[in-house]
Amino acid sequence: MELIIVTCTFAAPVVVGSGECGMLFLAEPLNACIPLTNDVAGLEVPRSPFALIIRGGCTFEDKVRNAQHAGFKAAIIYDDEDTGDLIA
Repeated sequence: MELIIVTCTFAAPVVVGSGECGMLFLAEPLNACIPLTNDVAGLEVPRSPFALIIRGGCTFEDKVRNAQHAGFKAAIIYDDEDTGDLIA
């Protein structure tokens, strides 16, 4: 699979710098529409925990809030259907 990255027009400007590194965890449940069962708040991980969440089922706000409440420092929401360009 090839991902083409384009800048989105609905978010803050691109942050200049080294970026953020983290450890990726699959959200449980994967759609993150209810509170996550994999709470990482108490885990000792070498990098910031990031949640990988599938798109659909509820609002982006619900998904991100559930990830935040479970201790994740970032949420990556992906679409499992090929509908065109990737907006990141």
